[in-house]
Amino acid sequence: MKDRKYLDFLGWFGGVVCLTMYGLNTQQILGSGSPIFLSMNTFGCCCLIYYTFRKGAFANTALNSVYLLITLIALGKQFF
Repeated sequence: MKDRKYLDFLGWFGGVVCLTMYGLNTQQILGSGSPIFLSMNTFGCCCLIYYTFRKGAFANTALNSVYLLITLIALGKQFF
């Protein structure tokens, strides 16, 4: 039971992080190339990937994995 609560919290937290970053971006508070935006999206995606994988929602796992890959490429361009 404790593991399920942890997993649910992780899923909700990842979703809130991604939506918050999206909201800040659409309100032009953070740019889409901002290292903070990209780092928080990376964290949120990782939470959602783990959550959806454990829940067996593999289509969502694949979608979030692609989103993570896109974010990591953009983050890599910031440093290289």
